[in-house]
Amino acid sequence: MDPKWKKRIARHGYRIDIATALEKDLEEYIEIKIYKYIYKNFMDYILRLLFQEEFEGFTIEDFRKICSVTKAKLRTYLLQRGVYVATHSNRYPLYKVLYDVLTEEEPHEWTDKEITGALKEVSPMIIVAL
Repeated sequence: MDPKWKKRIARHGYRIDIATALEKDLEEYIEIKIYKYIYKNFMDYILRLLFQEEFEGFTIEDFRKICSVTKAKLRTYLLQRGVYVATHSNRYPLYKVLYDVLTEEEPHEWTDKEITGALKEVSPMIIVAL
């Protein structure tokens, strides 16, 4: 693991205190999580479960506070690794899209149309064939 990342990871441990975290802390937490997910090569079902566990307690307002670029990176990473994350729009903003993944009880069943759309958006897409 890159020493620079070890130092950043050490600052937040495995969790972040959402109640006292500043916007920059939330953004760093997300960057750390993306790095760790890449480093450990998580995808699909396991990645979705980790995302839900490690972001437990985040509210829709917490996601709203985060910089749009950071939210877009998180969404793209999850989508590239096989976690269904809906397309965002003016009516369905990124913070809501991410919050919905966090709070969904069952994994989304991808349709052929959604897979095709995701491939156009984030090719290559890395998934585990069951």
